[in-house]
Amino acid sequence: MHIGPPTKQIERFYEVVLNTVNDAVIVVDNDFKVTFQNKILDQLFGSKVGEPCYKAYRGRMKPCENCLVLEVLKDGKSRRWITDITLPDGNTLLLEVSSAAIKDEKGIITGAVEVSRDVTEQKKAEALLNKTLLDRNEVLKQLSHELSDAAGYVKTVLPQPIRSGPLLTDWRFIPSRSLGGDTFGYHRIDDDHFAIYLVDVSGHGWAAALLSVSVINVLRSQSLPDTDFNQPQHVLFTLNNAFPSEKNNDLFFTIWYGVYNLHSHQLVYASGGHPPALLLTKTIAGDCQMDQLRTSNSIMGVEPDTTYHSRIREIDSSSRLYVFSDGVYDIKRVDGSIWGLKNFIDFSTQSFSFDQPNLDYLLNHVQDLSPEVELEDDFTILEITFK
Repeated sequence: MHIGPPTKQIERFYEVVLNTVNDAVIVVDNDFKVTFQNKILDQLFGSKVGEPCYKAYRGRMKPCENCLVLEVLKDGKSRRWITDITLPDGNTLLLEVSSAAIKDEKGIITGAVEVSRDVTEQKKAEALLNKTLLDRNEVLKQLSHELSDAAGYVKTVLPQPIRSGPLLTDWRFIPSRSLGGDTFGYHRIDDDHFAIYLVDVSGHGWAAALLSVSVINVLRSQSLPDTDFNQPQHVLFTLNNAFPSEKNNDLFFTIWYGVYNLHSHQLVYASGGHPPALLLTKTIAGDCQMDQLRTSNSIMGVEPDTTYHSRIREIDSSSRLYVFSDGVYDIKRVDGSIWGLKNFIDFSTQSFSFDQPNLDYLLNHVQDLSPEVELEDDFTILEITFK
């Protein structure tokens, strides 16, 4: 199965994405003038496009002290901080603010983007704020330290395990020592179809995590224009054109995307440069058979207008599907060698069963293999049980 040429609506797509997310997003030029703000800010402050950001949102006549954007515009380095803001209605919010530079084709800084997330209700923020013996600066310092953890951002978009129904889900996500680019999700598209997907963005750091979460958000909200979300090859096609690497700090990503029909028990799937998913099935003889589900499609965001293909697989009852990132098998062993995909598949084929918690068994094995306390890449694996 494949899809033809796309309708190019990149600009419209980005506007849809930025107006869909729950975070406040602004873009400013080198003079701090707002050139874009999303709908959340429209609702809170009214249109402030054309005004200096410090005047529009703070009522100041000059840039704020400890201004992230000021520093970003100087050296182009991304920054992250915790601050508070008073809204027009008088309410005060605690915000996690991140800022990154915008550069033209020659690498010259032309402005900056600032993303603000409301963390007022987070348990860590509340716990730290209740420590009355700490002064305000110490509180902000500790909040910045704790909220800089990769899991603190990525886990906000991860779904809860499903414990009952025609499909059961479980997963393990162990973030690496640095901010990584793994995210995943699953949801019902309609009464008949259930989507399963895992994304792995190249590299580490804030930019990789932001791109990964952006991709997950458009999949979860089904906000890709002109896309049939029941057709994996169509989804990969529009994602590839919507997230070109040259517009995302030269980052690309891999993906596994599948749609399970709960009535026909068919799984349609496509992968873009991603490791194969593993399907564990019980044979007539009672043994366990492990099959690899993969399509030979290219990675996402590198070549525009690429044609993607999908495959169909009949799913037997009680089968289990495992979707994972390369952090599950790119494990450095005590002797310095890498465990690798082949060894991981061999281990899963020989060791996975329907009579044990396979995710914990795998995780314990990986931890025994590696001498490192913290893994170098995110350990991410998703288990789907078909009842």
